[in-house]
Amino acid sequence: MNTASFFFSVHIAFYEVIFLFGTVELYEREKGLKERLKRAFTGDRIITEKVSLPENEYFYRIKVPVHKGKIPEERLKRITASLTDGLIFPEGFKSSVQIKSYSSSYFRDILLFNSAVSRLKKSVLNPAETLITLIDKKGVLHTEIGRLVSFAGELKVITDNRRAYEAQAKRLMEEYGISLFVSDKLSAIPEKGIIISCRSDTVPVYFKGLLITGEKRLLPFARVLTGEGIKIRGCYESLCPAGINLTDFISALCEVCFVKELRSSEYEKLVDISL
Repeated sequence: MNTASFFFSVHIAFYEVIFLFGTVELYEREKGLKERLKRAFTGDRIITEKVSLPENEYFYRIKVPVHKGKIPEERLKRITASLTDGLIFPEGFKSSVQIKSYSSSYFRDILLFNSAVSRLKKSVLNPAETLITLIDKKGVLHTEIGRLVSFAGELKVITDNRRAYEAQAKRLMEEYGISLFVSDKLSAIPEKGIIISCRSDTVPVYFKGLLITGEKRLLPFARVLTGEGIKIRGCYESLCPAGINLTDFISALCEVCFVKELRSSEYEKLVDISL
């Protein structure tokens, strides 16, 4: 390790680090007398690397030493206390202290919606006879609803953000002459047609149409397509550290660092898991 890296790793032990999100990589603690003497003065070195992105955005790779299966969790918690969006830990890692972890807000909704639109483009549909229901509780897809117009004669949205979709309903009627039914009641979900829903537990068991979802849940009367993998543009996959869930990482780049081109990401494939 060069002198600058060592200095910075010592520096962050005494000052809070303020950045957006970070990924955690684990490395085996170095052995030997020289390393033990360094740790006596500085403790285990937690190393950070700033990774630059477009639009002057960035994230940090945080390398944390492992010794006998343990990491300096309290120290990691202290130096990342000001982290606004948390850390992405390696898959399977469980912390014994409360350290803020990154949690995706809307990226998986975008991922599923893009995949559903791509699938519908390849399908043979009679729009006049097709009903599409979008379940979007947070209303994060309200600006995208127009992309479904060419596939359906009737559109429904189940959302807690009725105001956003009611504005879209007016636009769709004026521009395309298609009605958009907006409700915040799950009871308004129809028994047939096509449902696009990131969460499958919102779909009633009696549904008899096509469900496109981000979760694996079998329904007795429905055809169920669920997303697997992730297909992205650019070289961002190469930035994901080993052991980190790729979807979580791309989600953070999209939501936290506002990498615009990642909003076009899709699942690698939609798999039919129907009974």
